[in-house]
Amino acid sequence: MTGKHGVSVIAGYGSRGSIWINKHVPETYRGIDMRARLKRHEHVERELRLKYGISYRQAHKAALKPEHEGLTKKQIAIYEGKLGSIARHHPRRR
Repeated sequence: MTGKHGVSVIAGYGSRGSIWINKHVPETYRGIDMRARLKRHEHVERELRLKYGISYRQAHKAALKPEHEGLTKKQIAIYEGKLGSIARHHPRRR
């Protein structure tokens, strides 16, 4: 399944603030806390959209910085690669 912006859905948030993550995302992968990073991303993205009314695209881009915080470039590549693999092979179903 793809989200309304044309990309496979890995994580998201509901109108009441709940955050969900695709069940195929592991808790950790190669020492990277995958789910905690996705939760941080979704929380920041939601807060930026609700408090400041900025677009999804702007909020998503801004939320990448705290999501990647503390990772090396190599770790970011591993992290994003794993998420991309999950998105391609296990899209979220409704």
